[in-house]
Amino acid sequence: MLLMNKNIAIHSINIKGEAELLVADHQSAHTAYNKQAITIGAIYLTFTGFKGDIVIDTKHHGGNDKAVCCYNADRFMHWKNTLDIDMKAGAFGENLTLLGNVALEENVYIGDRYMLGESMVEVSEPRGPCYMIGIRYNYKKFPVLCQETGYTGFYFRTIKEGWVKPSDTLVHVSAHPAMVSVMEVNYTRYHDYKNKAALQRLVNLQALTLEWRQKLKVLLNKL
Repeated sequence: MLLMNKNIAIHSINIKGEAELLVADHQSAHTAYNKQAITIGAIYLTFTGFKGDIVIDTKHHGGNDKAVCCYNADRFMHWKNTLDIDMKAGAFGENLTLLGNVALEENVYIGDRYMLGESMVEVSEPRGPCYMIGIRYNYKKFPVLCQETGYTGFYFRTIKEGWVKPSDTLVHVSAHPAMVSVMEVNYTRYHDYKNKAALQRLVNLQALTLEWRQKLKVLLNKL
């Protein structure tokens, strides 16, 4: 379904400035996963993320391609119904908790650009669910469920730095001509990974991060 108004409402901007130890039955880790909604009037978005937010695992997180992690609060009810977990803003360690149908993975497209306050951001890749989600909710298989459903969230890269307010809206300013949704990338990687045409399409998609294109190239080379 093609949506006319692609502006996205923001529920909250979430950051964490220090690490803490999260402990689950199966594993523990130091992390800045439990981000909290900001209460200040505005926060500065740099090329690598929001000022005051930190990344502990710099090998797998952070950098311009993963400057802003996003998750849609509309998915929280699915996880409540599936796992009986009550969730609130920041539940997936996201910087932006979003709202509405336009922010679902099937309606967000790689390479699309949005104005975010004074800054500009671009959809760069799906969020690759990692073990930290399993630790946070003491359920080791949680990342796999995110992959299976495609309810992963996604990342923005920063195109232009600037000040952002919690009351701002993600204003859609340009659409990438390929029109490849975050959900399509997830589906190809986790379910349709023997589809040569689909894999080749994503490998050729320059707006998709090099990290993801390399992973998909490995799958393509196995066929």
